[in-house]
Amino acid sequence: MVLSRRTTPIASSLPRTGLDPNTVDTDGAIEPEDTRQLLHAQDAFSDTLDAKYQRHQSLHSTRLLSWAELPEWMKDNHFIHTGYRAPANSYAKCFASWFYLHNETGNIMTHLFGALAFVILCFTVTGSLLREFPTIDWRDATTLYIFLLGAVGCMGTSAIYHTVTCHSPTVQRAYNKCDYVGIVLLIVGSCVPIFCYMFYCHPRLKMFYLGLIFTLGSITAYMVVAPKFAISEYRPLRAATFVALGLSGIVPAIHSTQLFGWEYTLNAVQMPYMLMMGGTYIAGAFIYSARFPERLWPGKFDYWLHSHQIFHVFVVIAAVFHYIGVSNALRWTHTAGLDLCPA
Repeated sequence: MVLSRRTTPIASSLPRTGLDPNTVDTDGAIEPEDTRQLLHAQDAFSDTLDAKYQRHQSLHSTRLLSWAELPEWMKDNHFIHTGYRAPANSYAKCFASWFYLHNETGNIMTHLFGALAFVILCFTVTGSLLREFPTIDWRDATTLYIFLLGAVGCMGTSAIYHTVTCHSPTVQRAYNKCDYVGIVLLIVGSCVPIFCYMFYCHPRLKMFYLGLIFTLGSITAYMVVAPKFAISEYRPLRAATFVALGLSGIVPAIHSTQLFGWEYTLNAVQMPYMLMMGGTYIAGAFIYSARFPERLWPGKFDYWLHSHQIFHVFVVIAAVFHYIGVSNALRWTHTAGLDLCPA
């Protein structure tokens, strides 16, 4: 009797290698060419696993750098010595840094939670406030929400900027511009309720000053994002526009005092809260520019309580002062203020 050689298909038990299962004998013999194909497939499979592992390790790497290890585009404050994230070139890696400690954690979280707090105010306290008096209408709601959205925009863009500042030079520059635009939104949004309640009964003056602040805000935002004004020669002009925008509330206050008296202006804008707000902003900006306290104790405030974090906290506190002042201005306007309007 002649015995025929039988083959057993084993494709279901092998990785997809291009190997013809009919060439595999039941006695285990494999042709040399098939052996090379199998080894090549195994190497490719191993390389794939290695690549996936490397990507996973890269994504979840939390190794932090010192100042000396940083590329030039990431260097900003030489009084902070450690805790820097490595250049990421990945948004996923940037946002993954929310979940471990580094020297931008405080900058991110102070404004991230600040933005969330003002979002919550939009749907809770503000809604109740707008139902307190029957004379409150859409103008009051618009005034309040413009300020709240300005605060959310400022803190939200700030949190995102500090998240992606380690991405790459191009991304860092782009989001730095967004951060400055966020500051413009907060300044303009803060001025809107002041002008509205200062000239509540005088729509022409109100529209004039609102038009002025929106124009100044648009010019400032354009100068921040336009490549033409990004060069160092225009730095004084950019600074001047921010100063003009920040001081734009002084002229309307003087005008209101001349027209209606000091007591009216004091109540219409809740001046004590506005002064506390302004003082807090100025104090925060001074601490930020002086780089205190890390200037005195370099390397001691790398993770917590350095000047940029303190500045962020002061911005949140100042915005809270402003919200309280605007809320009280609304209440005063709809109790005593309306009686002072001309018939």
